Amino acid sequence: MKPRACRHHAAVRGFSFIPGPTEHFMDTRDINKGLAAILVSGIAFLTTGLVGDLLVRPRTLKEPAIKIEPPAPPPPPAAKQEAQPSLPALLAKANPTAGAMFGKLACGICHTFDEGGKAGVGPNLYDVVGGPRAHMQGFAYSDGLKAKGGEWTYEALDAWLAKPADVVPGTKMAFGGISKPEQRADVIVWLRSLSHDPKPLPEVKEAAAPADAGGLPPIAPLLATADAKAGETYAKTICTICHTVNEGGRAVVGPNLYNVVGGPKAHMTGFAYSEGMKSKGGTWTYEDLNHWLAKPSEYVPGNKMAFAGIPDAKQRANVIAWLRSLSANPQPLP
Repeated sequence: MKPRACRHHAAVRGFSFIPGPTEHFMDTRDINKGLAAILVSGIAFLTTGLVGDLLVRPRTLKEPAIKIEPPAPPPPPAAKQEAQPSLPALLAKANPTAGAMFGKLACGICHTFDEGGKAGVGPNLYDVVGGPRAHMQGFAYSDGLKAKGGEWTYEALDAWLAKPADVVPGTKMAFGGISKPEQRADVIVWLRSLSHDPKPLPEVKEAAAPADAGGLPPIAPLLATADAKAGETYAKTICTICHTVNEGGRAVVGPNLYNVVGGPKAHMTGFAYSEGMKSKGGTWTYEDLNHWLAKPSEYVPGNKMAFAGIPDAKQRANVIAWLRSLSANPQPLP
């Protein structure tokens, strides 16, 4: 009796496999697991978002946390102010006729101007310039003006006429003032004329002279006190090596220096001056000599003079004073 072949063996021999119920169940379970995982992930993501919204509440800021200010624009350039002439300079060119016209119109309402004139709202103004501030006997001046004391100098009148209330707070004078300095000067010189003996006008002092084009301080103040003998002693140790200084003297390395101050720059006929010196032109003024003696190579570039110069301004002034003396008719000092 042949043994009966089982179905398993038959399947192996024929390379065929018929799945049973167990294999089908396993495939469906795996799919379900995948779908469940996706569903759980979605629920977790949604839940996390809801919890985050509850815990974190974003708020829109009304203003930026950090303010960045734009850079401030640069300030406009300051207007260049012209120098105001001094009071003495204004008084020197003031017009008393214009001052009388303005003064009689603006001041004549309250003041009289004739000698011995009576007071009006304000005191008589005859001979006021140079007189005491409370100058009219019997007039009821304000306590501030009486306490001020002193005289009506030109400066005091200028300040008073500019704005009385600033000079004497509480003054009885209701006049607002004259804003223009030139107009005040006109009025003051007119008031000055109201006298048998007008006070002298103040001296106009010249402003200090600025450094000249060569950058050197002016030599004129030093020439006023220069020592020509000291200049001669110095010059004879360095200048007379190359120059003669007597009238009609011959040229040596350099030209004769007699009568050089005020003369033409290339002053000696027949001397071979450098082209730079010949083209310089003009005369040897005190300032030109100051430049030349300070540093010849800068005054005339390429000149033939090997001398380096005199750095000390006082010593240059002494030498120039001595050169000035080398003349039958010395040039006036500046």
